[in-house]
Amino acid sequence: MGLVSQQNQIETFLPEIAEFSLFKKCDRSMLSKLFENAQMRSSKHREVLYRIGESATKFSLILRGAYKLVRPTPRGEDVIVYFAAPGDAVAAFVMPQPDAVYPVTAISMGPSLVLDIPRDTYIKYWAKNVEIVLHMQNLLYNRMILLQDQKLFSKSPLEQKVAQLILQLIEKYSRESDGILPIPLTRKEIADSLGSTVESVIRIMSDWSHQGIIKTSDQYIEVLDTGRVIALIQEG
Repeated sequence: MGLVSQQNQIETFLPEIAEFSLFKKCDRSMLSKLFENAQMRSSKHREVLYRIGESATKFSLILRGAYKLVRPTPRGEDVIVYFAAPGDAVAAFVMPQPDAVYPVTAISMGPSLVLDIPRDTYIKYWAKNVEIVLHMQNLLYNRMILLQDQKLFSKSPLEQKVAQLILQLIEKYSRESDGILPIPLTRKEIADSLGSTVESVIRIMSDWSHQGIIKTSDQYIEVLDTGRVIALIQEG
């Protein structure tokens, strides 16, 4: 895709980008600077955006779809540490570091679209924008709180942890109040994010389906009885 075509495509996304919480206080002129030399990149389902340890020369703003951020454990098993949604800036936190490398592997969950932003643009504009820096620090703080919550839940019954995860993801990804998680989340990905076995997750979700609590397909999970899922969390 040519530079002019890329710029035109980015321009069409600016009104939508301006609605992301990160850019609420940015005018169009500032947005144009923040995305200087940026390029659109699409990902197919399960395509790798970055690999852990690669040189971090750019970061990505998610526009469409979702990505799972994965790190290996000391035993060599992959664990999902975060599900990134539209509006998330993946790998932005390492841009200020000299000779930075990506701390995670980012893998798409269904067809997805990002805006790749060069490190030079981050240093030139992002790092000098106080509102952007403060907002990103707040996002990092919220992620740390989420990790702490996950640690607190680590000794809870698996059914409670699955219920908590699904409700958190629906709150994050669903743009409608319809109880639908619109990303192709597999049982294995749920198990990987909770440090459990896929067989145990399959058993729990099959039981929920038979009880009419959820409905699942290859592309989404729908919560039919939110009250029951909340009760499962509180019962744990």
